[in-house]
Amino acid sequence: MLNELEKIKDSELLNGITVEELSSMLGCLRGVIKKYQKDELVLSEGEKIEKFGLLIEGRLRIVLYDYLGNKTIISEIKPNQIFGEAFAYVDKVSSTNIEAIEDSKILFLDSEKLSTPCNNGCLFHKQLVKNLLYIISNKNVNLTEKIECMSQRTTREKLLIFLNMESIKNNSKEFTIAFDRQALADYLGVERSAMSAELSKLRNEGVLESEKNKFKLL
Repeated sequence: MLNELEKIKDSELLNGITVEELSSMLGCLRGVIKKYQKDELVLSEGEKIEKFGLLIEGRLRIVLYDYLGNKTIISEIKPNQIFGEAFAYVDKVSSTNIEAIEDSKILFLDSEKLSTPCNNGCLFHKQLVKNLLYIISNKNVNLTEKIECMSQRTTREKLLIFLNMESIKNNSKEFTIAFDRQALADYLGVERSAMSAELSKLRNEGVLESEKNKFKLL
């Protein structure tokens, strides 16, 4: 358990909380650690969430499937990031699936225990709630950015909006994105072949340079 605590102590959720407090926190919030193999389903659409997760190691992906089975990537989850917190605090089932991209280890925490300070008067409760609000607000911003990309009419417009936002985030015209080509197409909700064709046009027009997931806006 000590090894797991060392891995998650720098997460945003645990900002301002000491390693000594973490052991007490796991007991107070009914923390449970679970392992998942690559391609295993962590959370399925229609499932009720009572615990939200903090990824200790591995990589997860939040995906949405339409009626015909077409997949749209909502986001990826990396170590020290949390997921499921929004649905954990509303009386609704999950509308998305969470899949393990790699072998993963996750710490699940009881959402009700977190939002209701215990009789022990644990000092970390207030800090945890503050950290959770910050994380949720930041995710809201990221979701707004995705909606802005998705609201564009053409594949070209979606690409340019996305790449411009990535450039701003990195404060540089040259940057690396978190997606490979198929994942980027899924994120933008477009066909990979159409996206690749638009990227080729943008390169030929001198708008950008690209190699795999590395881009440079000209």
